[in-house]
Order: sequence, then structure tokens, then C-alpha cells
Amino acid sequence: MLKVSQISLKHRLHNISFEMNAGECWHVLGQNGAGKSSLFDAISGLVTIDSGSIEIDETNISTISIAELSSRLAYLQQKYTLSFSLKVDELLDFYAGHKEVPADIEKALSLSPLMSRSLQSLSGGEQQRVHIARCLMQVWHSIERGEAIILLDEPIQSLDVAHQENALTLFKYFAGIGNLVVLSIHDVNLSLRFSDHVLMLKNKTDHQYGKSEDVMNAKNITELYDYPFGELKNEQNAEKIFIRAQL
Repeated sequence: MLKVSQISLKHRLHNISFEMNAGECWHVLGQNGAGKSSLFDAISGLVTIDSGSIEIDETNISTISIAELSSRLAYLQQKYTLSFSLKVDELLDFYAGHKEVPADIEKALSLSPLMSRSLQSLSGGEQQRVHIARCLMQVWHSIERGEAIILLDEPIQSLDVAHQENALTLFKYFAGIGNLVVLSIHDVNLSLRFSDHVLMLKNKTDHQYGKSEDVMNAKNITELYDYPFGELKNEQNAEKIFIRAQL
């Protein structure tokens, strides 16, 4: 579904290649400055790569019209600001063409109490919930058909614990009905629970990628973050967690 072949972007990405398929939930891991946001910008078509190719269903992204791409690909950037004041329902109406929040999104993000408030009056976490909804509602028809590509750059960073869990559960559900979900995240233990594949970026190139259960181990995580990690496992159900070791 999404094929990235040896792409490079000056000072930002170097010779990155991978394939992601419909129905998969990928988490992108790496230190700050590793190239995660630049990769998302390239996949979404916001920046032009210097070399290599990006294909969606065997079609080069550069040949896909903006209208077609925007109906199928949603991209939540890490930072989004408005230069004018809008109420939440007005913002959603502007991007989605309607104010009715789909039930799945409302259940995960609890937007009803926020709809009549101005975006600027909300806390950082409340604004993030609105922007996640804005992003998803833009391609909602494609999501329902299981045909969307959903790119989310650090979507849970400012959310409280309950909304982190709800949002990650929602993203995993969308992958389960056929969509491709790709998000960046810093919590490796949440990735263990909510991703089925991971892409690790280090020094602006791909370090490791594949099924989470195969790639996510203490050795790879330690190398990725240049910080020692240990691994604990519950012997009864084989569940494991990563812990930060002392330097």
C-alpha cells in the first residue's frame, strides 16, 4: 500500500526504505531530530524529496492529485496553529464539511463538552483532541471503507493517561478494519501494546523495522536511544515491559 524506496532529503533523511500495508498499525520511534517529522512530511507530499520514490498502491505520490490525496490521506502534524479564532464546531465543519462527530471519535476523544468553545480557550490536551478529530474527520469516508492512510506525528504527547489509552485503542481499531495507521511516539511500552509493526529511525535513516514482537527488544531500544534499557517479562502471560536502567 505504501512503499518508500531509498528516499533522501538534505540534512533530514538519508536512504530510507520500507513497505507498509493496509490493515497495519505502525509506530515510528526515535530520538528528537531523528527525522520522524521529516519522514511524515515527505509521505504526505508536503516536501519534495531529493531522491528515491514514495508510492501509494504502486502509484508515485507526485502524480496523485491533491484532491485525491486529501480524500484518502490524513496527516496530523506535530504543531498546528491558527491565526484567527474559531469555535471547535466551526473548525471541524471547515475541514470535514459537517459538525457531527462520528460516534467512534466522540467515544475516544470526548469532544461534546468542547464544541461551543473557542479553540484558543482550550488546554493543550483539549486542543490536541480536537486536532486529532479534525484530521480523522477529513478522511472519514475513506476510514469507514478501510481505505485511508492515517499519519499522526506525536498525537498523544499532550493527552492525559485516559485519553492516550482511548486514542491509541481507536487508532488500532482503524487499522483493524483495513486502514494503514502510522504514528510517532516516545513511549516504547505503549508501542509494545498498541502497534503491530515499528520503524526505528536513528541518525536520519532507518535503524530497524518489522513486526513489533520481533524488533522491539532491550538491545535495539538501547541502541536507538543511546540509553540503557532492560526488559521484564511476566512469565504467566509472556507480557514484557521495558525499563530504563541506571547509567
